This record gives sequence, structure tokens and C-alpha cells, in this order.
Amino acid sequence: MHLKIRVVIDDRLKEPEITIRTPEDVDVDQLVASIQGVEATAARMTFSQRGENYQVTLHDVLFFEAADHQVMVHTATEVFSTRQRLYELEENLPASFQRVSKSAILNCAQIFSLTKSVTGNLVKFQKSHKQLYVSRRFYKRLKETLERKG
Repeated sequence: MHLKIRVVIDDRLKEPEITIRTPEDVDVDQLVASIQGVEATAARMTFSQRGENYQVTLHDVLFFEAADHQVMVHTATEVFSTRQRLYELEENLPASFQRVSKSAILNCAQIFSLTKSVTGNLVKFQKSHKQLYVSRRFYKRLKETLERKG
């Protein structure tokens, strides 16, 4: 597929706007997901660790997990905290992030495997020993998201 890109500077806009014009035979969902993926790769958020603040690229985040009135931010090798609640994060995170339980949101771009078993639905992440359980209520949606992505 050949892609033409045209940039128009408009001082009246408050934020960038992307319009996609395409023939019918193009997979629009995949195109939108790719654009959102680029945005997610570059996006950063500030999280805390032992009293210090760090800028973390959202692409590096494996999952957010709420426990004991605190939200922990897991990367492959680190754990940070944030003052934001899961529902606030869910509203503002890129499309690659998906709620998978009452207490967790994960980054679909970082999933290595999803296993369904009698004891629970388990997600394993790329380049990390960390794992996360997906509740039955959210399993089907996550599985469908991963199948579309693949």
C-alpha cells in the first residue's frame, strides 16, 4: 500500500487532528491502530519511585495495578506509583491499554501470551517475568483485541 501524507498547519486548532481518506478496500481499523501505536510509543507520563519523579514512556509500561488505595505502574524491570486512579488512567491512556480486571489495566502491545485455565486467565509479558490475571468478565474482549492485532 502506498501512503500519501499531507500536513496542513492551522492556527485555529487546539490539538493535532488526523483525517484519513482511503479507498474502501483498506483495513481502516489497522490503520487507526498503527497511528495510535506511534502516539503511544512517544507518549510519556510522570510516575514516582522512592520519593523521586521519573518520566516513563507509556510503551514501556506493562500494566497498572491498584492495591491498598495505591496504583502501581509496572515496567519490565521497575515498579513506580501514581496518584491517578485507574478510572482516570483508563480515560486518558492510548488505545493499546485495556482494562482486564477491577484492579488492572494492561498494555496490549506488551503481551507475550494469554492462557486460559481452570485456575484463571493469565497474561505473560515480553522480556519480563511479571504476570497478571485477567478476570473472566474481561477475558473475551482482550482475546478479541489480541486476535485482531495478530
